[in-house]
Amino acid sequence: MNKRIRIAAIIIKNHKILLVKGSAKEYWTPGGKREEGESDLGCLKRELSEELNLKLVSAKFFGEYSAPSFYNANTISESHIYLAKVTGKIKTGNEIKKYAWMSKQAYKNNKYPLITATRDGVIPDLIKAGYF
Repeated sequence: MNKRIRIAAIIIKNHKILLVKGSAKEYWTPGGKREEGESDLGCLKRELSEELNLKLVSAKFFGEYSAPSFYNANTISESHIYLAKVTGKIKTGNEIKKYAWMSKQAYKNNKYPLITATRDGVIPDLIKAGYF
């Protein structure tokens, strides 16, 4: 089984979490794959700028989550999740088709289809920790 490491940001504004969506039906937290020699925070800074036109102000490590990749059944996606503060106005790049601000109630009502690690790990842990 292959492993893919993904760096992602939890951005919370007005008690809602920012989610993004590409061509797949599921939403996920913004982020992406590290480039050669890139740190987690370097990746996060680049991805947020490229995908959403946002500037990373600060980031605090929240946790690691593993789940089968929704792109490839033979790959495990390991996500390094950071609580992030950003500035700027969202303007989506080429990879992002839509974005949404999900409330806790929308999560409980399954309003947005989410990738497995976000739905079953990240969001429940954010709720337990009192962030969401």
